[in-house]
Amino acid sequence: MKAFGSLLVRGRYIVLIVWMVLAIGIFKGFPSLGSVVNNDTSSFLPGAAPSVQAGNLASVFTSTMVRSTAAVLATRTDGNALASADQPALTNLATALHGVSHVLAVKDQGNSADGLARRLQVSLDITTADPAAAHVVADLRAAAQESAAAGLTAHVTGSIATNVDIQQSNKQSQRLTTLFSNLVIVVLLFIVFRSLLAPLVTLFPALVALIITGPIIAEASVRLGFNVSNSTQTILTVLLQGAGTDYGLFLTLRFMEELRNGLSVHDAVVRSVERIGESIAFSAATVIFALLSLIFATFGIYRDLGPALALGIAVTLLAAITLGPALLAIFGGAIFWPLKRPTGPEQPGLWSRMAVTIVQRPAVTLVLGLVFFGSLALAAVHYTPAGFSGVVSAPADSDSAQGTAVLTAHFPAALARPTIVVLRYEAPVWDHLTDIQTAQQTLQQSGAFKSITGLLNPTGQAATPTQLAQLYGTLGPPARLPAVEPANVTINPQVYNAYRATAQFVSADGQTVEF
Repeated sequence: MKAFGSLLVRGRYIVLIVWMVLAIGIFKGFPSLGSVVNNDTSSFLPGAAPSVQAGNLASVFTSTMVRSTAAVLATRTDGNALASADQPALTNLATALHGVSHVLAVKDQGNSADGLARRLQVSLDITTADPAAAHVVADLRAAAQESAAAGLTAHVTGSIATNVDIQQSNKQSQRLTTLFSNLVIVVLLFIVFRSLLAPLVTLFPALVALIITGPIIAEASVRLGFNVSNSTQTILTVLLQGAGTDYGLFLTLRFMEELRNGLSVHDAVVRSVERIGESIAFSAATVIFALLSLIFATFGIYRDLGPALALGIAVTLLAAITLGPALLAIFGGAIFWPLKRPTGPEQPGLWSRMAVTIVQRPAVTLVLGLVFFGSLALAAVHYTPAGFSGVVSAPADSDSAQGTAVLTAHFPAALARPTIVVLRYEAPVWDHLTDIQTAQQTLQQSGAFKSITGLLNPTGQAATPTQLAQLYGTLGPPARLPAVEPANVTINPQVYNAYRATAQFVSADGQTVEF
């Protein structure tokens, strides 16, 4: 470490230039961490998870090309029910949505039972993690606004739209987190050093490490194919700033002590690296190996979180023991201005007196510590963590939140944020609809669900197996029916609409059904 410190002092300006070029190059050349964040917690589950197996069973409902879906909710601005006069505008809306890039299909899923809203499902060949996701959602919303006739309002919601809105909100939150955490750290460092430059020199390597670590993790996720969760983005900011500030604080305080002992600036930097560099390195190594142990976790969020944070600590350590000493060698004792350069023996302060008291009365200190921290531990016994529910909510003022509000207000509650139960039959379900009724009643009576929506009540309007069988015999498969009832069909429009909406709950081969 002594030889390393001497090398850093001699090449201090080169070290600074290399770090600046590296930071600018990585920041400009690599994707941002926020652009690769995946908010879908289900994608982090192991393949053996029951929900993953259910998803595989339900894959027959979508094309292999479909990677995500969006929902478009259309209503009249005057609050009245949709009428036949609105159908041309709704048809134009579907056509415009289909013209957006990455859109594979647009399915008209019919009106709500109260007739006040129309729902369209948009199938896409990209996921939220795709860099184009935000642009596609923006284009869908532009198409919805432009094609909706006067008197109609359309909102784009669903998984991809909600996640895009959350990402946009998270970027703002991330900026505020970084800003306020930096502000708090700088204020604390000002209190510690009582100088203008020392806090900035101490914090600067941590900020550089944070700036380049995010893009490095993002680039690695793209090339190596691992997921990045929102937890990684949030924890990374706090962890790197906290650890980096600690490393810088230890180094700068030791530099101050060596100056006080009469060493020159350059000798003080070398001695600081010699004495503190090893401690910092082993401290960081402990954290790095602890974080790497998360690669053995089965839950993907933890498994992918560990290496990403470990990489961040490694970059922060490298910045602390190279860029930090280089800055101290460049600015020297001037970093402690307006205080005079520290000289002479250090006078005992608050911490020194506290340490003496603790050593003199260890039993009292131990008891007080056990009482204080024991009380906090007892208070935490009844704490229930939120966990990873898989339910994400967009900001209240976002378009996806407004679309979800329309969906919740006019369609069955289960359609807004559904838990999907999938059943596979050996024969088409249209041949034994009474079994479907029994299955739906069993789910309803289990008490596990607030409501059940399926083949027998697709829009909230219930139908019997006999009625569905008659409609199937008269109209054929619901997926083939047009949005507007044909002239040669004399079935009640509400019944026709409800039957056409059953297409979303039964697969094309008729053997798999969703609730």
